[in-house]
Amino acid sequence: MMHSATRTTTLHRAFLLPFMLLLMIFAISGCGDKEPAQRKAFIDFLQTRILDKPVLAVPQLSEAQQKEFGDYSKDYAIITGFHHQMNIELDSSLVPVFAGMNGVNSVNNLLEQRDDLKKMADSSERWKEKITLLKTQADTQHAALKQPDDLKKVYDQAYNKTIVQPSAITEQVFDLLPQVLNLIVEKADFIKSQGKNVTITGNRLQFANQKQLDKYNAIQQKLVPLNAQLMQLSRQMQQMVR
Repeated sequence: MMHSATRTTTLHRAFLLPFMLLLMIFAISGCGDKEPAQRKAFIDFLQTRILDKPVLAVPQLSEAQQKEFGDYSKDYAIITGFHHQMNIELDSSLVPVFAGMNGVNSVNNLLEQRDDLKKMADSSERWKEKITLLKTQADTQHAALKQPDDLKKVYDQAYNKTIVQPSAITEQVFDLLPQVLNLIVEKADFIKSQGKNVTITGNRLQFANQKQLDKYNAIQQKLVPLNAQLMQLSRQMQQMVR
């Protein structure tokens, strides 16, 4: 009887094994069939929601979209993760700096805020490093992706628009910012050093002699074009970083 039971068990196993393998094949095939649809949906999303837009937008995925894109949602997370971290950095650096600069609406106000502006100038020299690090991390993740050629072509374009271009402009802003702030501080220090040799009326200055005026104008000649360039870049950055 024991021998018969053993044989029966063996026969059952022999019968069930091909059936189980068949189920596994169907299961694997079913999972594989989802990939083309997920890839197409993700490509359409990148094209219509990012590349076709005249300005930069980085929309968050809904739960339905995450399911629709499958594992490709992780590819998109590289883009959203970069922008999340970049926005944190900008909110803690550029927002208070520009608020401080915009608050300087008179010469006396400039002299009063001189120390705060100097602190901002010193801090701003390190801000570019943080953006460069975020970009490097995103580039590393991007390089590690294994994508079909049709998706890679569209994704690379989206990556360029959402990460490469904003990073380049932000780094230019952080290159200029310390220069502009230090020149503003230099201007404040020069005005203060003149003591009674300068008359301050609102935003107007009257120096006692031409030599002092020439020194002041030399600072302004360096500051004005750099500040104009900074403002232009900051407007571009505000349009690109969302």
